[in-house]
Amino acid sequence: MARAGISRADLALIFFSAEHAARASELVSALARSVGTDCVFGSSGAGIVTGEGEVEGSSAVAVLVIASDEIIARPFIFEPLKGNEANLGATFGEFLAKADDKNSLMILLPDSYNGNPQPLLASMANKAGFHPAIGAGSTENGAAGATYQLCGDKLANNSIAGAYLSGDFRVHIDITQGCQPIAEPMMITKAEGNLIYEIDGRPALEAFARVLKGPLAEDIRRALMVLFVGVPADRRENSVAPGNYLVRNIIGLDPDKGILGVAEEVSAGEAMIFTMRDGQRAREDLGQMLQRQAQALGGKKPAFGLYFNCCARGHSLYGIPGIDSAYIRQALGDVPLIGMFGGYELAPLGRANHLFAYTGVLALITESD
Repeated sequence: MARAGISRADLALIFFSAEHAARASELVSALARSVGTDCVFGSSGAGIVTGEGEVEGSSAVAVLVIASDEIIARPFIFEPLKGNEANLGATFGEFLAKADDKNSLMILLPDSYNGNPQPLLASMANKAGFHPAIGAGSTENGAAGATYQLCGDKLANNSIAGAYLSGDFRVHIDITQGCQPIAEPMMITKAEGNLIYEIDGRPALEAFARVLKGPLAEDIRRALMVLFVGVPADRRENSVAPGNYLVRNIIGLDPDKGILGVAEEVSAGEAMIFTMRDGQRAREDLGQMLQRQAQALGGKKPAFGLYFNCCARGHSLYGIPGIDSAYIRQALGDVPLIGMFGGYELAPLGRANHLFAYTGVLALITESD
C-alpha cells in the first residue's frame, strides 16, 4: 500500500501457495483489512510471479493493489465447476452481452483439478461473441492435493474465481510459446476424434518418427516428454504459422496401427506441426513477444501487468529460476506485475479465447488514448 501511495485500494488481486489455505479465515480477513476493501480475488498457484522475481516450490503470497477512478472491477466466484462449465460459460456470456462495455477484460481462475475450461469458453462465446479473457488454471506445488479460489471473504475449491474489468483503459495481451516448431507444417489426412491415423498420406507414427533426431529417436518415452503437436488456433484459417498454433500433448500411440493420440479433437484436412519444448527457443520467443508488446505500447508505461505462466516453464524449462520475470523487467522497466504458475493458460488469439499449454500470457493495462 505504501509503495502504491494509497491508503485504501479499490481492488486487490492475490496469488498464494496452497498451504496458506489451511488458515483461510486469517488469509482473507488480513487481506481485506490491509487493503481496505472486500473487492478482492485470486487463487493458489504452483508458483508466484511478481515484477521482482518468481517463487517456485516454496511458500509465498503476492498481492497487487489497485486504486483507480477509471477501472470498475466486479470480482466473482462460482461453484461447483466440475460438470457445470457450459452453464457457467452461458452465465458469463449473458452478462457480457448485456454489459456491452467498450473496454473490458475477463480474468478467469478455474480449479485445474476439476473441470474443463474449453466448454466454458465456447459457451461464453456462443452467448456474447468475442470478449477478451485471460487467466490460468489454479494449481499448487503437489503438497496440498487441492487448489483454491478466492473472492471476498470466500475461499473454495472445485470453483472458478475471477473478475470482470471495465472502464477507461486499454489492455495489451500477447503470448509466448514454450514449444517451437521442429519441422515444416503438415496435414492430417485421416483422423477420428482425437486419433490421428495418417499425416500427409503416411501412417501418423511414421511421420512422428521422421522428426525424431539423435537420442530422442532411441528413447520414445523421452520424446513424448518434449515433443508435442501444434494444431490451428482458428480452424477456419487452418494455419499453424508462428503464433497461430495451440500446443497439445501426444497422449498415446499404437505402434502396430501407426496411430497417434493427441489431447484435442482433430479432423482430416487440418494443418498440424510437431513442436519441441526447448528452453533456448522459449527465451527467444519470450524476447520477441516483449518486443511486440513494447511496440504496441508506443512508449506508454503500463499502469500494471498480469502474467500467467505455465507450471512447466520456469526452472523446469530454463534450468534456472526467474527468467520470465527478468526478461519482462528488462523490457518494460519497473512495472507493477503479478501472476502465477498455472496448470494451463487462457488467452485470446485472433478473435477467440483459447486454452493454451506451455505458454506465458502477458496482459498490460494502460490509460486509454
